Amino acid sequence: MLESIKSLVSAHFDNVIKLVIALSLVCIASSVSAAPSMGGTVGISSDYIFRGQSQHVGNHQLSASLDAEWAGMYSSVWVSEVDFSDGKASHEIDTVVGLKKDWKHVGFNVAYIDYAYRGDESLDYEEILLSATIAGVTMSHFMGQDDASDYTEFSTGLLKIVDVAYGDAEGLGTHWAISKGFDLLKGHVKVGWTDFTADDFSGMIDEDNLFVSYHYTF
Repeated sequence: MLESIKSLVSAHFDNVIKLVIALSLVCIASSVSAAPSMGGTVGISSDYIFRGQSQHVGNHQLSASLDAEWAGMYSSVWVSEVDFSDGKASHEIDTVVGLKKDWKHVGFNVAYIDYAYRGDESLDYEEILLSATIAGVTMSHFMGQDDASDYTEFSTGLLKIVDVAYGDAEGLGTHWAISKGFDLLKGHVKVGWTDFTADDFSGMIDEDNLFVSYHYTF
């Protein structure tokens, strides 16, 4: 199924980009007088879990972001501590530029994401995100650029009690995530569990991770 989705996205990628440009113009025209909104976060987590895998060898992690949004377009810069046990990369810096639009039961999100690693540039890569939400279920496909692998994720918060996500990283492995978030002290707390299963011959290892995080929003 995932291969069919990837083939469909690739076959119609040019049309998707044209649609994004058209919708961008509509958003700008309808909100030309709106002022951009600015904000950010400062956070701490018991570990940095990314797509089911620890990025900080099970230790607590600090992060911060600056965010801007205007007429459906948005950008952000996010910085986090990382530790891959080799003593090289110390920080991850993610830069995102995107466009999102939500209607009553449908929404979409398209973005370019650049991942940069201070201390080890060999880990740097870029992705293009295509995401759609229908009736509370979100399907996100991240197209890895150059030699980076693709990643596809399905997620939903419709269960009310917890949020559930399933992700497939091409050639690396799959993972399940169960989490619960709630607002506290002008910020957001998230508690979760992830289970990562490595693909055969991927060189990765299976992981189970519990985490709790708090992000103050300003």
